[in-house]
Amino acid sequence: MKVRLLSQGPLAGKHNMGVDEAVQRACERGVSPPTLRFYQWEPACLSLGYFQDVHKEVSLDGLKEAGVDLVRRATGGKAVLHDDELTYSVVVSEKDLPGSVLETYHKISEALVLGFQNLGIPAAIAALERGVTSRDARFRQAACFSAPSWYEIVVMGKKLIGSAQNRKNGVILQHGSIPFGFDSAKLVRCLNTSSPEHAKRAETMLDRKAIGVSQALGRDVNREELEREIVKGFRDALGWELEPGELTEAESAEAMDLAEEKYGRDRWTMERGRLEGGIY
Repeated sequence: MKVRLLSQGPLAGKHNMGVDEAVQRACERGVSPPTLRFYQWEPACLSLGYFQDVHKEVSLDGLKEAGVDLVRRATGGKAVLHDDELTYSVVVSEKDLPGSVLETYHKISEALVLGFQNLGIPAAIAALERGVTSRDARFRQAACFSAPSWYEIVVMGKKLIGSAQNRKNGVILQHGSIPFGFDSAKLVRCLNTSSPEHAKRAETMLDRKAIGVSQALGRDVNREELEREIVKGFRDALGWELEPGELTEAESAEAMDLAEEKYGRDRWTMERGRLEGGIY
């Protein structure tokens, strides 16, 4: 299967989310091909899961002090701090990547694992019994990296990627954060904690449970190197023929509109989301 490869520079959170949804919508209409996209964030941004309660889980003062932006994703899951990282997104129709949410999640994870193994990182897919569901007490943590969910990627027992998926009109959008270095202190500053002691315990917990690519490999890894190996992983695991491309003019225009009229609006970001399709 031919898949468009987009490698884009850093954008603000609202624009990154606008592009992901614009590509998904174009794929729904049948005017854009399946797409694997890589991107980064500027400024650093905390992205909320679709259903998270901002006022309960986020420290707005902490965000301001840390110079961190805020956006709400259209996908589920918990809060992710996008800073020193590479983000991937996959947009593909359900007919081209058939299976349940968990089955497709597993297939994408296989491709990502191959990419990390190409780098020399002993990554693996979290075993089913270690996965976290909304019924698990660990899921109540505000941070995505507090525990691995079903079929997520771990190394040395620590979570390496935070991913989320949704489906609309037969089209899958899955995106995920791949940190180069995991900064638990900065993340905790962005979340509500009841005391300095609580914040310190949260940092310690996250340090035990999460890791970045450079930390896992024991050396600095640059974006080009990581992106190249992940592309190979998708090619080898899924048989995708990845062809470099660009957003269409229509996608760019729709992404800008979504950024300004949806993801950049307090009504979207500050209010709890409404149910729109399946999430993991």
